[in-house]
Amino acid sequence: MGNRVYWRIALPFLGLTLVMALVSYLFLTRTSCMGDPGCVRRAALAAAGLGVVGTLLAAWVVSERLARPVRDVTVVARRAAAGDDSARVLSDREDELGDLVRAFGDMTERHRAQAAALTQDKLRLATVLDQMADGVLITDDDGHVELINPAACRLLHTTTAAALGRSFAAVARHHALIDLWQRCHERGSEQVEAVEISPKLFLQGVATPFRRGEAAGIVVIFQDLTQVRRLQVMRRDFISNLSHELRSPLAGLRALIETLQEGALDDPAAAERFLGRAAGEVNTMSQMVEELTELSQIESGQVRLRLAPVSVEALLEGPLQRLWPEAEAAALEISVELPPELPPVLVDADRIRQVIGNLLHNAIKFTPPGGHITLSAAAEADEVIIEVRDTGIGIAKAELSRVFERFYKSDRARTRGRGGTGLGLAIARHIVEAHGGRIWVKSKEGKGSGFFFSLPRA
Repeated sequence: MGNRVYWRIALPFLGLTLVMALVSYLFLTRTSCMGDPGCVRRAALAAAGLGVVGTLLAAWVVSERLARPVRDVTVVARRAAAGDDSARVLSDREDELGDLVRAFGDMTERHRAQAAALTQDKLRLATVLDQMADGVLITDDDGHVELINPAACRLLHTTTAAALGRSFAAVARHHALIDLWQRCHERGSEQVEAVEISPKLFLQGVATPFRRGEAAGIVVIFQDLTQVRRLQVMRRDFISNLSHELRSPLAGLRALIETLQEGALDDPAAAERFLGRAAGEVNTMSQMVEELTELSQIESGQVRLRLAPVSVEALLEGPLQRLWPEAEAAALEISVELPPELPPVLVDADRIRQVIGNLLHNAIKFTPPGGHITLSAAAEADEVIIEVRDTGIGIAKAELSRVFERFYKSDRARTRGRGGTGLGLAIARHIVEAHGGRIWVKSKEGKGSGFFFSLPRA
């Protein structure tokens, strides 16, 4: 850079010097060196030499003063292009070149600020995408994946490295999702599709096309609706079960009333028998309404727990006394196994007795005559585990995950005639969870069941 500027400045000066030397030569030949050719040559050579040296020296000084700030700007520009944000260019010149250097410095600062802002925006966007519960996937117009967030990787069972650059079809691997992308690409409009990927994963895909300048592609949002679908199924089952549970006692009441209306009232013995059965049906519905109300209150947090230290033995005593006659009538044996020095638990005693009563009542109801029921407890870390085990008919493996749902009953063919509202275990689960505990079941069909729940130590 410096050499080019130098010669651009030196050559005009050099030409001017040669012209001046020629003029000097002509002048000397006419004046002081008249008649002396040697004098003329010496004078001309001296003038030309001094002119050339002076011209070259002046050109160097001027070119250096002009080229130095230009070189500085070039160095800073190259460092900035290489990603060095610390590079700065300064100038104290007050001429046009100084203005140029300062303008370049201002431009560099603005570019640096814009780059920093873009970096921050990119980091914020990456953070948002990483924290989103919904999956986000972006493809180009040809269907190759350009961006995928962790949620989409989780829902599609892939990784970022495996997905980027591959086709949407290879990443999605489900015909309904592939059809969704293709419809969006062909129609150029937003498409929505609910897809059951597996029995445990239900997604809603939303594909939206975009175009910005020459860039075009499709954004696909994956929403995990598995829990929503599960709640919908539970609501449908709840309504169906409630209708079923109310239908039977209402049908019985209707039949009894019609029988009484048709003349059974004239027979005191028959009337008393029918009225007793009607009262039983009413009691069943009343119990169902009371349990539903109680369950709703527990779920909504309206029931306040009165926590106090209580021994496990004291918790078992009430339910055992109340249900022992029922167990004897069913020809069942009940035993209690408690280790010595079992620590007390911090609970609402009445509520936990209700849980134990529900579990013990179920064990009596589903254990054939001659069976055995065991109540036991054990201390573990900061909690106490209580178990109600029976030698009854057991629970099928497919039903184990649903036994604590409201109105859920085991296979009706195996439990027909055993009664109950199907709400006892749901109430037990919510009471235990309100205490910060857990409740679960272990069972094999035909080999009995064990219901466990944990309570915090006092």
